Amino acid sequence: MNLSPSLFKRIVLYDWQYRLTSLLTALFLLQFVFWIEKEDGVWLQQTVTMVEVTLVVMAVLQFVPLRNRLLHGLLQFAVLFVYNAVVMHYDPILHRVKTFAAFRQLLYDNAVQFTPFIWFTLGAWLVYLTTLWAVQVKWRIYVVVIASVLVLAFRDSFSVVVLWNQAAVVIFCGLSMLVVRHFADLKKKNPTGWGRLADYPAEIAVPIVLLLAGTTLLGSLAPDVNNILTDPYTLWKHHKGEAVLLPGKVRDGGGVNLFGIEANATSGYSRDDDSLGGGFDFDSTEVMTVDTTHRSYWRGETRSFYNGTGWELSDVDKQNPITPVQQDKELAGDVLMRESQLKTIDVTQTVTMVRKDSFPVLFGAFAIARVENVNGEKSGFDRLQWSSRQAELRFTETRTAKYPQSYTIVSKMPIVDEAQLRDVTVQPEERAQLGAYLQLPNTTPLRVRQLAQQITQQAATMYDKAKAIEQYLQMNYTYTNKPDESKARSKDFVDRFLFETKMGYCDYYSSAMVVLARAVGIPARWVKGYAPGVAPVEEDLARSGVPIDEINPDGAGVYSVRNSDAHSWVEVFYPGYGWIPFEPTSGFAMPSAQEVVTPEPIVESTVDPVETTPVAEASTPIVTAGRVGWGVAAVAVVVAAVLLFLYRRPLRRWYNIRFGKDEGSNLNARVVADYNRLVKYTRRKGYAVLEHETARETVGRWKRKDAWLAKDIELLLALFEKAKYSNRAVTPEEATRAATIVRKLREEL
Repeated sequence: MNLSPSLFKRIVLYDWQYRLTSLLTALFLLQFVFWIEKEDGVWLQQTVTMVEVTLVVMAVLQFVPLRNRLLHGLLQFAVLFVYNAVVMHYDPILHRVKTFAAFRQLLYDNAVQFTPFIWFTLGAWLVYLTTLWAVQVKWRIYVVVIASVLVLAFRDSFSVVVLWNQAAVVIFCGLSMLVVRHFADLKKKNPTGWGRLADYPAEIAVPIVLLLAGTTLLGSLAPDVNNILTDPYTLWKHHKGEAVLLPGKVRDGGGVNLFGIEANATSGYSRDDDSLGGGFDFDSTEVMTVDTTHRSYWRGETRSFYNGTGWELSDVDKQNPITPVQQDKELAGDVLMRESQLKTIDVTQTVTMVRKDSFPVLFGAFAIARVENVNGEKSGFDRLQWSSRQAELRFTETRTAKYPQSYTIVSKMPIVDEAQLRDVTVQPEERAQLGAYLQLPNTTPLRVRQLAQQITQQAATMYDKAKAIEQYLQMNYTYTNKPDESKARSKDFVDRFLFETKMGYCDYYSSAMVVLARAVGIPARWVKGYAPGVAPVEEDLARSGVPIDEINPDGAGVYSVRNSDAHSWVEVFYPGYGWIPFEPTSGFAMPSAQEVVTPEPIVESTVDPVETTPVAEASTPIVTAGRVGWGVAAVAVVVAAVLLFLYRRPLRRWYNIRFGKDEGSNLNARVVADYNRLVKYTRRKGYAVLEHETARETVGRWKRKDAWLAKDIELLLALFEKAKYSNRAVTPEEATRAATIVRKLREEL
């Protein structure tokens, strides 16, 4: 059916200034919703989605050809009501009403099904109408846009979120509204001139479109340069000789300030991961302690959408089901793991926050199974939400409900059975469900995909391919907290790391493994949280020179987790088993769980004991000789034990030298070598090392000179003394920890 010209004008051209302004208003307000979405614990994802849909629908409804604004309002309210009813699965409750109390109860039973989201959508609608009224006058447009830009810029400068894109879109909307208002005023004041433009709209529309398109194109092609200006706050801080730290724009990686100048970034849990890279300084500030029955990584959040520069929430992440957490109830499992064959062990953790920071999630070993208490009480579960698809235990902070100071959770830690995982493949019908974890940008360079094929060409199974990628990254790239990206040219973050810089920290390694795995058809996702941390050393033992006690094989104990332990790693999905963690970062080792084998009970023998013949009294001399022999043997054992104890170190060193197969001795030698390298480096930096001093005396003098060295140097000294003087072998984790401390001190000195 053809539309008549009059009907076309009513639908499209009638009051086009108002309708175009309504679209720009919705786009303008959406930037604030995007801002709220970036804030930790402000709105649930479902709330964000409903508000976004509300703004878009309200703008589209402006094109319905109704001249009466009241009818427009009623139509918008009706559509809003239906939308909430569908989303909230509204089930009307109807019954006879004989009293006012019954009528009130009827209203409550129906209205409660819409809460609390109806208040957010109604509020968004009212804000939209108010803003749409405000931008009908030029001076009000200036006020609204300037105030919005100032608020966004202030929040961007002094918060954990990046709002550059939102500020740019707000400015675009403001300028466009001014243009629309200018033409609206022209139509009102000069109908003749407006009639000429209406007859030949291309004369004015084409230049405007070409100007906007050309400006946008030139801006996108312009080279990236640092701004020569600095914001007033940074200038003031620098004038006082203080560094400007941006805790929200830094991660286990670098950050930039409002004007693009590289900030003094420090390590810590990231809030925004859509643009990774840069360098950082190690921050040893303690974040929390974890009293656990098994050592683990403390998992926080996951991301599955790779945008070429970092990680974002995918559509699947945003739309996944969120369920409330109930006391002593098992948390729902991932729908992808309905019949999981994965074996697990239960790990109980009590997390105590040291810093007063607020996080969007509670941290715990993968995967959290239930919450036992919050702040030591069987309450406070109403602010917790469980995302089964991402295995995230989310927390929503309010003015009255602050982030928990402590909580106890139970996790089911996976037991990796390599033989079973080698039999797993992803079937074609399963790839549709796993599409979000196989996504790669169309701009991913071909050489990245080719490298993935080269690494895995000798691997026969999906598990072997993942291990091949993990080992390739660990062995071929250098770990550093300050990668040199001066020669990098590629716009793709992973491509720069793999082929140009070839150095970086955990974000580089983990992102590279996910991209390489997806390039060969392996579903994977990016995970961030904290490494296990360190078991604290008691001061009296450290001062007396007693080495650190051997860590239990299962890693049970209390761990101190610091900002420098912020970390990211990888999880790969195996159908029938679920998500399995991998650690591609050089120098790091993923804690693992072993199946507890219950020994078979000892069955008592049912055979009657053999009767023995009593020894004759005449054999007394033989009994006496036997007693003497047993006494001599006992003395010999005691003497041998004393000699072995006294000469245990020389004997151990002889054994290691003779056979050369003791991995622990190699780790001990590595720790000693790391310490000696630090000593040589400190001499060049003016820290004297006297020949007559012991290592403990030297370190004590250094601490008196620079107190900031105390915590790290004491831990390094304890590891050095254990490696050099103790008969116990250094664990791989302790060797890695010593190397990290040495690297950190060298950079800070």
